[in-house]
Amino acid sequence: RLIVESLLGLNLDVDKLSLKPCLPADWTEFKIHYRYRETFYHITIRNENSDAAVCCMTLDGEEQSDNTITLVDDLQDHKVEITMRPKEYSNNK
Repeated sequence: RLIVESLLGLNLDVDKLSLKPCLPADWTEFKIHYRYRETFYHITIRNENSDAAVCCMTLDGEEQSDNTITLVDDLQDHKVEITMRPKEYSNNK
């Protein structure tokens, strides 16, 4: 659990999940299935560089402006996509 939480930068605060991944350069894509009560969140992280930061996070196709997901227990499957790009790209965005 510690390794997964530190690699993904996973932080749960009541019903809000934030992810700040810190993945090795050779991990170009990573998938995790996160269960919140009876609801599953299928998370895909695409990593373009070892010195990368989150530049885009979507939940069910809608961009999340603060890179957090408000978790709901609605018994539906949800799709989360995170794109990471080099930090200099993210800072200039």
